[in-house]
Amino acid sequence: MSTIILSVWRWRRLVWELARRDFRSRYAGSAFGAAWAILEPLVQFALYLTVFSFFLGMRLEGRPGMASFGLYLMSGLVPFLAFQECSMRAVHLAREQAQLVRHANVPLEVVLAGSLVAIFARHSVMLALVLIASVLAGTLAWATLPWLLVGVVLVVLAAFGLALALVPSGAFLPDLGQFMATGFTVLFFLTPVVYPATVLPARFARWMVANPVAGILETFRAGVLGLPVVAADVAVAAGFAVVLLLFGSWVFKARALAVPDVV
Repeated sequence: MSTIILSVWRWRRLVWELARRDFRSRYAGSAFGAAWAILEPLVQFALYLTVFSFFLGMRLEGRPGMASFGLYLMSGLVPFLAFQECSMRAVHLAREQAQLVRHANVPLEVVLAGSLVAIFARHSVMLALVLIASVLAGTLAWATLPWLLVGVVLVVLAAFGLALALVPSGAFLPDLGQFMATGFTVLFFLTPVVYPATVLPARFARWMVANPVAGILETFRAGVLGLPVVAADVAVAAGFAVVLLLFGSWVFKARALAVPDVV
């Protein structure tokens, strides 16, 4: 793992340049340009809030009103969507960047790091919108803000670890992207992203601690909404992030050198 980190640090200027190009290319040619980085999450949040709060009547226990549920919803969507996008991008990255991987003397982990930095930059805009909404709603407090930092660290570590495993795996297994897309759809509905865990029957709720992504979401919500944190959930999430890092670095070191030959 240390060799991967050192390589990314050594090529850090190229990482930032790749991230900048990735970020700009996403909105190149559009009339609103980088403004879509704000418009996209606003539309997405509004859509989820309308469906689950207005149409389905979802509310937080003890906190009536759409505003509280809206913050709950947004603070869950941001980390989940960031984790999902990093993973799905990593699956296809080697083939998308085949020319760079095959013909340029750039380590694969540097190409990956540049892509992930661009993704996290976009989702940091979404997080900033959530923080602004939290300040306006009066739920953000200095005492709980460190939990938000813990959540950010856990998402970054877990996403980077899984991406390390998926980059070479996606190069060798073209259908992996379809499996991952289906898996994330299932995970989305098994995780309390768009619904409070309190609505689950007791026999299902007790298994939620085994879902490490739920623990990551709860740390975000502790920072944004001041909700209580269950130590077991955070411990499972932290263990999950560490395991993904170790597993991802092992897969990457074993298969990364062969990627240019198959893309």
